[in-house]
Amino acid sequence: MENKKDISFILPTNRDPAMYANKVIRNINSLNFRRKTHEIVVVGPTPITGDNVAYLKESNTASGCVTAYNEGYNVSSGNYIVLCSDDHYFDLNCPLITEVLSSRLFEDRKYKVICLPTNNHGPSKLPGYTNCDNIIARYPVFLRETIEEHLNGYIYHPSFRHHYPDNWLGFWLAKQGEPALEINKFDMLTFSNSCDKVHDKHDEAVFKELIQAYEDGSHQYVKP
Repeated sequence: MENKKDISFILPTNRDPAMYANKVIRNINSLNFRRKTHEIVVVGPTPITGDNVAYLKESNTASGCVTAYNEGYNVSSGNYIVLCSDDHYFDLNCPLITEVLSSRLFEDRKYKVICLPTNNHGPSKLPGYTNCDNIIARYPVFLRETIEEHLNGYIYHPSFRHHYPDNWLGFWLAKQGEPALEINKFDMLTFSNSCDKVHDKHDEAVFKELIQAYEDGSHQYVKP
């Protein structure tokens, strides 16, 4: 792949760029990268330009952010993949989280995924009906090799639209014997509380169906 970067930030957005995406882009470009290179893959209906920005027109703006994350990943070049929200800022030293994935903590782990916390409130548990006493894989940071070799080339399961794909990732990792880990620093901070729940009923139903399928013997993250 030509012009490879160290870190790819995937930023889905379908709102006023001045109020949302442009703020996040400025925040990302101000981070302490310590000589690491980066790109910001923006996926949405409105073209956006800026330093280190690669824009991809979203194929279906009504489908939620999951399709945009997966499409953004497909055109990204980074060795590490960081997921963004268009209403969250990153901590100044957030790029250091990529070094955790190459640290002794992950030396014996097959799945190189570490999660970023938000708003200083600690990890969130999976719903009780999962019978899985582990955490939701919120804002995961991936080593690209993990996505390609173990997640069938998907960041999030494509049956989801907006919410719950991080629940499935957390559940699935736990079932592989490597529960999701959330680092206790580099908190993402919300600057506009605007949670979209329009797809929640659909997404929770998908999550429950995937849990049942797993219990019935379908153990892949995404079935080909």
